Amino acid sequence: MFQKLDPSICAKILEYDRRFEQYGSDFTFYDYNLPEELAPELKHAFRVVVVDPPYLSKECLEKVARTIEFLLRPGESYLLLLTGDVQRERAAELLNLYPCGFRPQHSSKLGNEFRLFTNYDPGERLGGWKIDN
Repeated sequence: MFQKLDPSICAKILEYDRRFEQYGSDFTFYDYNLPEELAPELKHAFRVVVVDPPYLSKECLEKVARTIEFLLRPGESYLLLLTGDVQRERAAELLNLYPCGFRPQHSSKLGNEFRLFTNYDPGERLGGWKIDN
């Protein structure tokens, strides 16, 4: 989508499911159990990273956090994490992320409350931060 708006934007899909190979060079096979086994050219290559970890476990988020650190460009970078609200404390602890007012929903009616967390205050976008006092 972003590449259609601006062809100079580099967008990659890191995914375990090989059905995404249909996207050619925009696809990179990714196994969260091997968080830094990625091509060297991906290291610190992205200003924006959007993540949807496959599991709601501490282990999964810790490993995904290592991948995020590998991918994000040092300095001003933006991280969006889509995961269950049960990961709220871990997201803050591991990645300094806060929940937004925007609440993604699944058509399959998942049993866990899904949230969007960011490392930047989105202001009016995405419903702003919703920080509990």
